[in-house]
Amino acid sequence: MKLLNAAILILLFLLPSALIAQSKKDTIPTFFGVSYIPAMKWKVFNLNNDDGKVLNYKFNVNSQSSVEGNFSFNKIGIRLGFSANIENNFIGKAYQYGGYIGIKSFWLRMQSSKVSGTAYWTGEPLPSGYMNEFNFSNKYFNIELLKTSKAYKHMAGGPSVNSMLGTYWGVGYTSMGFPIKISTLTTPGGRENQKFGKPAYDTLFTAKFYSACFGFDLLRQLCMTKGEFGSIPGKPAKRFGMYASTQDKIGFGPGKLSNYGVSLAETLNPGYTAVTSKFFSTIVHYSLSVGFRYLVKVRPVFLILAAGYDLEGASIINFGGAADTNTDLGFESSFFFINHGVSLKIYMSWIGNK
Repeated sequence: MKLLNAAILILLFLLPSALIAQSKKDTIPTFFGVSYIPAMKWKVFNLNNDDGKVLNYKFNVNSQSSVEGNFSFNKIGIRLGFSANIENNFIGKAYQYGGYIGIKSFWLRMQSSKVSGTAYWTGEPLPSGYMNEFNFSNKYFNIELLKTSKAYKHMAGGPSVNSMLGTYWGVGYTSMGFPIKISTLTTPGGRENQKFGKPAYDTLFTAKFYSACFGFDLLRQLCMTKGEFGSIPGKPAKRFGMYASTQDKIGFGPGKLSNYGVSLAETLNPGYTAVTSKFFSTIVHYSLSVGFRYLVKVRPVFLILAAGYDLEGASIINFGGAADTNTDLGFESSFFFINHGVSLKIYMSWIGNK
């Protein structure tokens, strides 16, 4: 969170220079957007139902920040992507060096939140050295490289619909960490004969995903088109109105149980050895934001002020933990999470003094 806050301050400081030095090569204008959820609520649901719900959560109220924009200097062909290389991800590097290899008409979106609270184990009595209650504090981070889409050019409504909706597509990177319940699996031989063992929990399951995404965003599109395309074809947007944005995403990557989770599972199931602590994980993600917005032209910039409600949810499915022999301890550790809260947003683009 500190890194994201620092990035926002740096971008705000460099915004005037970035706007003046808008790249002539890009087909989208230089713009900047910030979204802030001051009190985000989280819920995690374990999808394994062998013995009911045995890991309960009490989440703290944390904030979430998002920053996005298309910053470029046409004279030197470089983009301001230096703050995007958090966790050494490929998306941040692609944006940072994109100016050198001719990538244009892309923008970057970063999102960060802390996920903290207390977890309570209400299942199998635990042996000495393991906790029935523990605090957790982990980071949720997401970064996306996005590009405008012409999807509606060949669909109902044609280009005018796309000019209003702001359809887009992109690629992203997400990292997260949560306490989760672990369902264990044993077998007398062969994975077709698997049955549930005694469940356990992990204090910190981590996963990292690379994903493909697509959606639409009325606020961002109004910012890019400076309010020239409203909901009525051929007429500019009204000063006050409603907005909506949505995104679908699917991704793949490594998931991992901590040593604590593996040790607890083996202790509760003596005589068995964990087959793995690493998984091939998938994420199916959806987000939605709806609310009200107000357009302001304060030359030389075009502003959008908005307030609404944001909701996102994702299902994480882990593969690769099957038990094959009578000494194997397999794992199932898939879960679903949602977060939601009131959001405040501001978008800005350059319109000049004329």
